Amino acid sequence: MSLPRSTPSAQGVDAAGLRDFVVALENEGLAPHSFMLARHGQVVAEGWWHPYAADRPALVYSLSKTVTATAVGLLVDEGRLSLDAPVLEFFPEIDRGEVAPLWGEVLVKHCLSMTVGHEVDAWQEVARRGRSTWSGAPGSEAVAGDDGVRHVFATTPTARPGTLFTYNQVATYLLSRIVARVTGSGVVDVLKGRLLSDLGVDDIPWDRDPQGHELGFSGAHLTTEAILTLAQLYLGGGVLGDRRVLSKQWCDEATTRFGPTDLRPGVNPDWARGYGFSFWMQQVGYRGDGAYGQFLVVLPEHDVALAVTSEHENMQATLDLVWRHLLPAFDRSGSSAADAELVELLAARRIEPLTDGSAAGEDVSLERASGSDLSRRYTGASVRRDGSSWVLDLRRDEQVMAVRVGSGEWAASTLRSDGYELPVVASGGWRDADTFVADVIVIETPHRFHVEGRRSTGEVGLRWRLMPLNGPDPLDLAVRRSD
Repeated sequence: MSLPRSTPSAQGVDAAGLRDFVVALENEGLAPHSFMLARHGQVVAEGWWHPYAADRPALVYSLSKTVTATAVGLLVDEGRLSLDAPVLEFFPEIDRGEVAPLWGEVLVKHCLSMTVGHEVDAWQEVARRGRSTWSGAPGSEAVAGDDGVRHVFATTPTARPGTLFTYNQVATYLLSRIVARVTGSGVVDVLKGRLLSDLGVDDIPWDRDPQGHELGFSGAHLTTEAILTLAQLYLGGGVLGDRRVLSKQWCDEATTRFGPTDLRPGVNPDWARGYGFSFWMQQVGYRGDGAYGQFLVVLPEHDVALAVTSEHENMQATLDLVWRHLLPAFDRSGSSAADAELVELLAARRIEPLTDGSAAGEDVSLERASGSDLSRRYTGASVRRDGSSWVLDLRRDEQVMAVRVGSGEWAASTLRSDGYELPVVASGGWRDADTFVADVIVIETPHRFHVEGRRSTGEVGLRWRLMPLNGPDPLDLAVRRSD
């Protein structure tokens, strides 16, 4: 299923306001990757910053929580799962004598509303006990047969469940595992046949724990239209097109505030208006979001759904631009000329590639990594000519991974290691006779890293623009199996 298309002016939207929003995202350094907006169920604006593209899924970090909660909602609607079910019921193998008494009071609804009873996010303690990042990516140090659930129940809630809000990865991880226990499969399998076709995808690539379970709280990879369609589902009270997918009761409950509320000066105003079942309440409407600028925004007062993906750390800044530029554009007179200008603007968006600026460049080996924040497993690189392109050979342990580097364009490659594959695109070349530079975008994530090598010193620096939450190794972002 694809959402129907229209124009801004036909749906009562002034395209000039949408244009100003897009321009402001760029001017304020918010590094946008995609933007889609629907009014009255019709997509009126869509654009991708090349090399990001409409058909390419990307890591949405904590927006994954909304996907997991939606799977829970589907099971609740089918009578297969109760919000009032104690979470321990689903894990009979856990020795009750080894868990804190308050765990016996934790219900499914407490996990959904982040009111388990921990005063801080307990996931780092789970990871420490598991001696793993629990990313499910190559290089994780999982203990054979070890199970994250056992480490979750080894943590101790200190407040009575339902009384204290704490944004807590543990809560959604338990929901993911409960979905698997109820169905015998997992979150993605629950969505298959019920929702994935409506989202316009066949699958949702997902980071998994060392036992192969979806993390639930992070790791989902979604296309921008899938994000927008999920927003439209909740905006429609569970209805997409002419089909009911979720009950209105679930959608209403999922978007009802539980906590926190704290509007003191200095507190980001759109993170202090309450939390539902994986949704943040905000100045207008509600949203799901993920680190580095991934947004699913629902504005019921305006019958608007919005999706934005990007790479930045100032999440409030994106919402401030929504309030400043988008809200005034709704129910404001537009024009076909403004519509056409917006289409042209969005069609021309791109992340500027680097260009090979020196004909003097030639093959070179860079033996030492210096000034790098990629994993220490990356010990050097070499640069070689291959036809009209350069190839950057990255050394990772004893392996060499080839990255094709385009000049003035983004060239595609796939990194493969430990049974995983990771698509990347890169551009660059010789900045001068001594210096080779390249930007490498991990294209199914928000992230990119910069390479700079010097012939005169034999050193190469590899630095992330923004360090992924999964860790410093690009391969830790891989979710696709190559074997």
